[in-house]
Amino acid sequence: MVRNLWLKFLDGPQWLRESHGLGFVFRHYRSPSLKLLFWAMAWYERLFSRPMRLLFIVIPMFAFFSLFTLSSPAVPVFLFLLVLLAVDLVLGLVFRPRLSVERIFPPRVKCGVAFDMTYRVRNLRRLPAADLLIDPNIELPELRRVRGFKYCAVPGFAEETFTVELKPFRRGVFSIPQGVAESSFPFNIFKHSVLFARKESLIVHPAGRELRNLFPRGGGELPRLSARSVPSPGDSMDFYGCRAYRPGDSPRKIHWRATARCRIPIIKEYQQEHVSHAAVLLDTYIPRTRLAAGTFRALFSLSESLLKVRTNRTFEAAVSLAASVAETLTSAAYHVDLLAVGGSVSRFPSNGEPDRDCDPLLDELAMAAPSARDAFSGGQAQALTEEALASGTVFVVLMRWDGSARAFLDNLNGRGSLVVPVLVAPHVPDAELPDNLRVVTPDSVLTGGDLPL
Repeated sequence: MVRNLWLKFLDGPQWLRESHGLGFVFRHYRSPSLKLLFWAMAWYERLFSRPMRLLFIVIPMFAFFSLFTLSSPAVPVFLFLLVLLAVDLVLGLVFRPRLSVERIFPPRVKCGVAFDMTYRVRNLRRLPAADLLIDPNIELPELRRVRGFKYCAVPGFAEETFTVELKPFRRGVFSIPQGVAESSFPFNIFKHSVLFARKESLIVHPAGRELRNLFPRGGGELPRLSARSVPSPGDSMDFYGCRAYRPGDSPRKIHWRATARCRIPIIKEYQQEHVSHAAVLLDTYIPRTRLAAGTFRALFSLSESLLKVRTNRTFEAAVSLAASVAETLTSAAYHVDLLAVGGSVSRFPSNGEPDRDCDPLLDELAMAAPSARDAFSGGQAQALTEEALASGTVFVVLMRWDGSARAFLDNLNGRGSLVVPVLVAPHVPDAELPDNLRVVTPDSVLTGGDLPL
């Protein structure tokens, strides 16, 4: 019991978002002193409105001048403020809200695309809930309110639905704090609040788009077959035949008529269709010196928060392009069964049907981060090559053109893979480039311009 309370204390208040600096500190060291300060700040913001915070400065001043003489003009002002506070507190307690609030929003959204967050508010009292502010802490630096309600009211024993339109400006996985419904009725001095929902996560996918001219050969399609697209018994819709039951077979495939006739379990088999496979490799290598320089600039930049690293525009464009390639392939009935982000390889199993659900791939790209390890050199490059060879077509998104990138592409080409490399760079490098290498600028990717693919 005591341990659970202590861990809950160290987790901090769930209804308030931690600042970037505190979040950095708490990830590395959970200081009880800082947590105590954070709890005090959270309750201070939850109980007192902004006018009340100003009154905390004004009231002691009038109280001090009222001590000298009763004829001081500060005395009636001081008494008026005390009466105002008392009336607001009493009426606020009488009309304090008792609510049941349900918060509904999609678990995955796309960067730069607005989405709706819906609140179903039910008043559990006969008295109306006035001056309600729902979820005031929902807005983050990366998530802004586009339109929607600010203050609202719910009649007694009634249910209302409110919608807020939010727009994410960065990809990643963001923490949505626990919901708060607060009322500052009648004079916006004291706040009476109700907690609802729980702390949740919102996955923001990279901004992607359909690349109509992605495929080579003058706008044609890639070869529809790859090394793994061969007919074999599988789970598609074409009937293949029957066989005896084997341990591990799904009961849903049992052929009941044949089972009754043969008096042993009989399984239906289906013919696997030809499915085109592809792999997407994203190069996340940035030299350690450039990573350190970017962090150093962010720490001493007045336009950035403390300990919040500035966004690398070229890297974000490369991630967005990889997301666009994955979405375009799946919409064209390809199965993207391999996604490598740097040296981390994720496989997505195929059941014989094109994987039209891009969420697992985009989840990986949402959490992509620059790496100081070169995945195109050493033993890691060989392992990555062997993984990519299982797919007939390999799309490689690069941010550099150097010896290791050239050697990696030459190795893939020499092993028989169809390689489609794309270089994201502000300028065309002064070097001899392969004929199939396409160069795009970060601005053309992030601003939606034409891509010479």
